[in-house]
Amino acid sequence: MQLNFATALAELGQDAAFTFANGVRPPAWYKFNEFLPEMNEPTYTIDSGSMTIRSAMAGLTGMDSPYPPTGVSEVSTFLEETAKLANDVTLTEQATRRMQIILRGMGKPDGIDFIVSEVLNFLEKVIIQSHVDAMEWLRAQALLNGAIDWTFNDQNLVIDYGVPAGNILTTRTSTAAWDSTASEFWTDVRLLQSVLQYNIRALIVHPKTLTSIIDNDVNKIEMVAYSDLGNGQQSYTFRRLIGTNERLDSDFRSTIEVIAYGLEGEILDVANPGKTILVPFMQEGKMLAVSNAARTGYRVGEGSTDDPRLNASLGYTHIAPTVEGQGQMGRWARLYTPEDMPMQLRGQGVTNGLPVIEVPEKIAIASSDLT
Repeated sequence: MQLNFATALAELGQDAAFTFANGVRPPAWYKFNEFLPEMNEPTYTIDSGSMTIRSAMAGLTGMDSPYPPTGVSEVSTFLEETAKLANDVTLTEQATRRMQIILRGMGKPDGIDFIVSEVLNFLEKVIIQSHVDAMEWLRAQALLNGAIDWTFNDQNLVIDYGVPAGNILTTRTSTAAWDSTASEFWTDVRLLQSVLQYNIRALIVHPKTLTSIIDNDVNKIEMVAYSDLGNGQQSYTFRRLIGTNERLDSDFRSTIEVIAYGLEGEILDVANPGKTILVPFMQEGKMLAVSNAARTGYRVGEGSTDDPRLNASLGYTHIAPTVEGQGQMGRWARLYTPEDMPMQLRGQGVTNGLPVIEVPEKIAIASSDLT
């Protein structure tokens, strides 16, 4: 029985892995990619120093008088190098033997189409998935903490996005926690609404956090509506009850929609080699409020056509070129069979990238200890 990865790779053609890697986009179930969408860019350094000229109302002037200045210029100071993410994964001889058994059962001794399909699945689900998961996790850190502080492989990535201090609420502890006897949940909702001037696009929590809030009778919540948004996300609309007779609160601020986002990624368990740990992208005990981010003013160099992704987002995720890809924009990946290990298939991938938050004032973050 012939089972030859080299033949399958030849069938795919040169640079197939690189082309395939850049054809894969973050799936719709990545919620934070909605706010910071991935964009291929030609530079390794992120210089968000582009000037924005904001419109201010025209001023009063007399006849035959100089025109009063009104435009307000604003320059961002965000300047960072992209972070390099990489992985190296081997499909071992044990997996190859499993394929041989499957092919024998299919009655296809060469099974080149099957092998090509398996190779592409390995590339997508193991090599590339690792990178899009990592970027969603980095977006989560940026949005939920206003900063990234990550150490891995003796490398430290530290970014401060400049979220205003007043937009990051004090963590509720002890009895003030959202699941405790003097819960300040509704107080925090009010504060988030106020900070974002009642222009909230989304309130996002982890499903377990939502359960803790709803199940706490102190919060006096009545469910109004539920909607499955697909992509592993659910929308819950509920309102506050007030008074000893628990009547409905007529204040419009007391009826809110909350999105439960429970998608998880996997990281290596350093304490147990060969094992992984599931890590939620949306941190438990956090509530993220995102404002509608439609931009005003004229951005120098932007041109006359608005990019709808940027108008609807808080920024973007900068995906830079790679040296491995000879400076071509986008992720790099390759598949090969080691010359001295012909029974194996090896895959490697590289992403140079970083989330960029361009309007940090449109984010507000509440936190609570939970039992």
